[in-house]
Amino acid sequence: MIKAILFGMPDAIARFDVFASLSNLGIVSLAGNVDPTICDVKVADLILIRHQWQEYAINLLKEHSPDIVGLSSMSFQSGSALKLARLVKNYDKNILTVIGGYHATLTHDDLSESPDAEFIDFIVRGEGEATFNELVTAINAGTGYDKIRGLSYKANGVFHHNPPRELLSLDSIQLPNRDARLIKGFSILDMPADTFETSRGCTFSCKFCSISKMYGRSFRKYEISRVIEDIRDAQKHGAKSLFIIDDNVTLDPERFGEICDEIIASKLNSIHYEVQASVKGIAYSEKIVQKMADAGVKVVFIGIESVSKSELDFLGKKSTTSEDTYKAVKYLKDNGIIVVGGFIVGNPDEDEKALWEVYRTAKGLKIDLPIFFILTPHAKTEIRKELLDMGVVTNPDNYNTYEGFTANVKTNFLTTQELQETVWKMYDKYLVNPKYLMINQFRKTYPLCFWKTVFGQIPHVIRSFMKTRVETLR
Repeated sequence: MIKAILFGMPDAIARFDVFASLSNLGIVSLAGNVDPTICDVKVADLILIRHQWQEYAINLLKEHSPDIVGLSSMSFQSGSALKLARLVKNYDKNILTVIGGYHATLTHDDLSESPDAEFIDFIVRGEGEATFNELVTAINAGTGYDKIRGLSYKANGVFHHNPPRELLSLDSIQLPNRDARLIKGFSILDMPADTFETSRGCTFSCKFCSISKMYGRSFRKYEISRVIEDIRDAQKHGAKSLFIIDDNVTLDPERFGEICDEIIASKLNSIHYEVQASVKGIAYSEKIVQKMADAGVKVVFIGIESVSKSELDFLGKKSTTSEDTYKAVKYLKDNGIIVVGGFIVGNPDEDEKALWEVYRTAKGLKIDLPIFFILTPHAKTEIRKELLDMGVVTNPDNYNTYEGFTANVKTNFLTTQELQETVWKMYDKYLVNPKYLMINQFRKTYPLCFWKTVFGQIPHVIRSFMKTRVETLR
């Protein structure tokens, strides 16, 4: 019997981790799709062990003596994944290391030729459920790896990249194995939480997004009965709040309305749901938004990006209009759903005045929580090439700061530091505005968590004010 530990990385986004500590659904899905007769899989989400995670990981290696260690990471977590790979190999060079996830998939060519490749034996590219299962099967049987699609493997110190694996039929994917978790305690807004998915992929052509490089421009849907089964499983494991991690759950809004109907019929609407959705999907029908509220949807993140047509065109969101945005926000707020609005700032033609106009847009829309994402040149995206050609990318190589909240670009009018400081000032001003505090739906739905968050922001606001004051007096 092969023994494996799959690790999620410890990295969280500063000042926003107060809202949630989310589980890595990918690694429990891999655990649920491995042949249990040949591989015993454990899952360790280090997001809950952030301050002593290296010591904790070593203790797990000692306790479980794995043959294989899997590492899953987003771009901003990639440094931790490589650090953990090195740690594993230094502990026992015979443990096989496998790295996967979005970042490894998109950068596998560079990764396999980097100095860090010394600590990596395999790269799983794209969807990992079938590839990882075939890998452990081959290891168990002592056969070769050259026929495993979606796998990069090292032979004689050199990586070989097998052809990519075709997209999986979602009918073939088993439920996540939540029993495999070694660490528990995930939360959203102070409630025991978990994650699940109802679909994979997106057909939109946003230039800043890397989803299409993972799945192509595709959209695949689970059977609704399987979605309900997954929700019941998460509930059985203690979840009272669930985050739907679909790339674009409202790409088919009628289907999402059917999911909401089934959640209600199955009496699963006592659970709180959080969703990320497109503006067009929410604006499609107020009736479906009403169903969402009845089904227990409490928070919706919508990718507004901008209400400027020229900015939306630049970002590749030509089908979205400002009218869609105002309609979507109204539908959500009329139904008591918390609106988390995502905006993208730091586009090349923006100056400080333009950034504050985005702030005023969020304020005018009465967004419950604005997320002012700073334009990030993610690997393999169309926008990355454009920004590099413009000469505005100031950090092209260190992916550890590619989480959307750190400035890695400059504009034609603002340095990277000026862009960063302005964005934090926007957050600080928005989150302690008295009018915002009184009308905010967060305060009404999650009062204790809301006030904890607000008071947590006050020290940042004071520091920002004092810094500005000192600079003014100089």
